[in-house]
Amino acid sequence: MPTDWNWRLEPDKGGELRAVADIGSHWLDLAEFVAGVPVTEVFADLATMIPVRRRPAGKVETFAAAEAVDRVDVPMATEDLAHVLIRFANGARGSVVVSQVSAGRKNSLRLELDGSAGALAWDSERPEELWLGHRQRANETLLRDPGLFEPAAAARTSLPAGHAEGFADTFKELYRAVYGAVASGAMPAEPEFPSFAAGLRENVISEAVARSAAEGRWEKVPT
Repeated sequence: MPTDWNWRLEPDKGGELRAVADIGSHWLDLAEFVAGVPVTEVFADLATMIPVRRRPAGKVETFAAAEAVDRVDVPMATEDLAHVLIRFANGARGSVVVSQVSAGRKNSLRLELDGSAGALAWDSERPEELWLGHRQRANETLLRDPGLFEPAAAARTSLPAGHAEGFADTFKELYRAVYGAVASGAMPAEPEFPSFAAGLRENVISEAVARSAAEGRWEKVPT
């Protein structure tokens, strides 16, 4: 809605990208991690579906009704919708839609990988489930079960099957990994947590997305 407002809408605070930098960066990081190969090129189309928003004229209580405050019209200079085509280093192709204007989608980060022998899909709003697609037999929905995990994955879950783990648990595992590195006295060669290098990587990809959208062409992602 035009009355939705936060600091990310202001380029001097949030930067020249909004939807891509805010939530698209998480998807891109996850896609590279799960696929195991880096993004090498992007072709982006960015759009601003709500061109003017209504900024509160003064301080606002967190849960105040939208009509209960004075507002001023502010033209938007950043995107709230993005379509990005992706090329990976191994020749794989991908695409992502990043939207901040999809009613009802609260925290839906969805990823699907399609291979020669099958497919898999995951949605962060249903974190306990992994969809497995097959060509010549019934598709499956695999529920989280530490008893089926590889050791590296089993080390990052704390509850037994049937006891739902969710968004808050990701922070617990993040802190566990960070504190483990601190206790060891050295940065791991391949950290299991976001590093400054990982943050820089997402900024580099986002900058390539911005250049691609501005110039209307494929843009290489620097390594």
